[in-house]
Amino acid sequence: MTDAAGVVHLHPANDPYLAEAAEAWRTAQLDQLTRLRAAAEKWTAGIASLLGLLGVLGVGLEADRAAGLTNAGKTAVAASMAGVVLLGGFAVVQGYRAAYGWPRTRAVVSDDELAGWYSSLRALPSATAARLRGAVIAAGAALTAITAATVLPWLLAPAEPSGPVVRVALTDRSVVCGTVLSSTASGRIFVRRADSGAVRAIPVSAVVRLSAVEKC
Repeated sequence: MTDAAGVVHLHPANDPYLAEAAEAWRTAQLDQLTRLRAAAEKWTAGIASLLGLLGVLGVGLEADRAAGLTNAGKTAVAASMAGVVLLGGFAVVQGYRAAYGWPRTRAVVSDDELAGWYSSLRALPSATAARLRGAVIAAGAALTAITAATVLPWLLAPAEPSGPVVRVALTDRSVVCGTVLSSTASGRIFVRRADSGAVRAIPVSAVVRLSAVEKC
C-alpha cells in the first residue's frame, strides 16, 4: 500500500481468492507453450485435410464448366485458385511453425546472450499464438477463395463457340464431337475435338451422321 506521503508499506495479502488466482496464473505460465503447440498441431492437421478435400470436390467438379468460360472468366477463376494456393500454403506453414517451431542454433557464451535467449523464450508463447491465429485466419480466407472458384463458373457467362458444335458418327462406329472449323479442302471436314482440343480431318465418305448439338 502507498500512503499519501508516497511511502510504501508491505503486508501479507488477506484475500485467499487472490492468492489462489496468483498461484493459478503462475501454473498456467509454466505449460502455456506446450498447450499452444498441442492445439496448433491439431489445428494444422484439420486445416490441411479440409483444404485438400474442398479443393478436390469444389474445383475438380467445376473444371469442365470453367474451361468453357470467356478469357476474363477464366482469369477470375485462376485468380481465385491462386489465392487458394497462397492462402492455404501460408496457413499450413504458419500452423506447422506454431506446432513445431523453427529449428535454429543459438550460441550463449555470456550473461547478455543468456538474458537475450531468456527474453526470446518468454516471448515465444505470444509469437506461437499469433502464428496459430494467422493460420486459422488464412485458412478461412482460403475456404472463401475455394467457394468463389466453385461458384464463379456458374455465375459468369460462357464463351461463345467459335463455330457450330457437332456430333459426327463415323462408319467405324466411333464418334467425334467438337467444333467445325472453316476449310477450303474438298471431301473433308475439320473438327476440333471438345475433349482434347486436337483437330481431326474427317473424310466426308466416312461420315454416317452429323448432328448439331449444344455441347459435347
